[in-house]
Amino acid sequence: MKVKCFRKTVPSETNILVDFSNEIAALMTQGNKIVDCICGATANSNNALVYGKTAIQATSDWTYVYARVNQNYYDGLGGTTTVTLLAIYE
Repeated sequence: MKVKCFRKTVPSETNILVDFSNEIAALMTQGNKIVDCICGATANSNNALVYGKTAIQATSDWTYVYARVNQNYYDGLGGTTTVTLLAIYE
């Protein structure tokens, strides 16, 4: 098993949905089989940890892969939020 980490930085909002479909598709076109994906730690640009619920939303064939962060309590700080996706593949 191998792990690849992807990060995207988006404007801070209460609910964030980040599309990682292209990154996962790139792994698959290299002949890799996706085993699972995990939404990793998220951080606000104001050096605050984002205390929210994180989850992966994906189709069974991994065509669409989204990381969702709900209840981002640092929404009021403005700035950006970095969302991390860990792809586990073989």
